[in-house]
Amino acid sequence: MAEFADARRMQLLEALYQQSDPKDLEDLAKSLKCDMRTIRRDIEALQEILSHVQGIELRRGKVSANRSGFSIGYFTAQLDQSTAAKEAIAKTVVSLLPENSAIALTAGSTTYTIAQHIRRRAIADEAPRNLIVFTNSLPALHELISGDISTGILGEIYAPDDCAFHSPEFRSAFQPSIAVLGASGVLLSNGNSTTPLDLFSHRAEEAAFLKQLLKGIPEVIVAVDNRKLGKRHPWSFGGSTLTGKSVTLVTDTLTPQQTELLEQTAQQLAQQGTSFRYQAALTR
Repeated sequence: MAEFADARRMQLLEALYQQSDPKDLEDLAKSLKCDMRTIRRDIEALQEILSHVQGIELRRGKVSANRSGFSIGYFTAQLDQSTAAKEAIAKTVVSLLPENSAIALTAGSTTYTIAQHIRRRAIADEAPRNLIVFTNSLPALHELISGDISTGILGEIYAPDDCAFHSPEFRSAFQPSIAVLGASGVLLSNGNSTTPLDLFSHRAEEAAFLKQLLKGIPEVIVAVDNRKLGKRHPWSFGGSTLTGKSVTLVTDTLTPQQTELLEQTAQQLAQQGTSFRYQAALTR
C-alpha cells in the first residue's frame, strides 16, 4: 500500500509541475483514480516534505537534502525540545478553537506547532474552519499562508532571535476574540501570592509587546509544556493583564503538586473576576 501511495504522490507532483494553472481537486482525484480525501492527505504529506527540503544535492557520491532553516537563536534552539508534548498540546489547542473566529497567535516553538496543526486541518477541510489568524511569528505565518488561512502580521520590527515581529507601541485594526500564546515561564498561585498567575518572556521587547496585545482580547489560551510551570524569566506579561479574562492553560502531563497549584490558581483567580481552567494534553 505504501508503494502505491508513493507512486500516486509522484504522479501528483508531475501533474502539478506540468500545468501552471491551478488544478481542480475533483479532477485530480479522478485522474489519479482515488477520492478527494486521499488527495488531501497526499497534499499534506508532500507539503510536509517540501516545507523542510528545498532541494537535493549530489556531491562526491553522497546525496543530501538542502533543508530550510530559521535564523540561529532562541526560537530555533527550542524547536527540538519536548516535541511530543508540543504536538499533543497543539492538537488540543486547535480542538478548542471555534469555527469562524479571529485569533492572535504569538511567536514561539509551541505556537509554531499550533500553526502547523491549523494548516493540516485546513488542508483536510476539517474543523475549525473559516479562521482568521494574525501572528507576529514569521515561521507560523508561512504555515498559515501555505494552508490558505486568512492571515496577517502583528508587529513591525523583526527580531531574528525569535523569528518574530515586535512593536514598542502596538497598533492594529485587527480585533481578535482569542489570543493563543506561549510563555518562557509560568508562575502559579502558592496560596499567598497577590498575583495567582503570571507569564514570562525571555525578552523585554516581547513582554512589552504581549502586554499591549492582550489588553483588548477577552479570551486567552496559554500553550506551554510542563517544564515551563513554576519557571520565572526576567520579564512578566501576565498578572494584572489577565484580570477579567477567560484563561485556559493547555499543557502536557501534570504532577499531583502541579495539579494542586492549578486548582489553587483557579480559585484565587475566580475571586479576582478571572475565569481559569486547565487541560492536560495526552501524549502518545
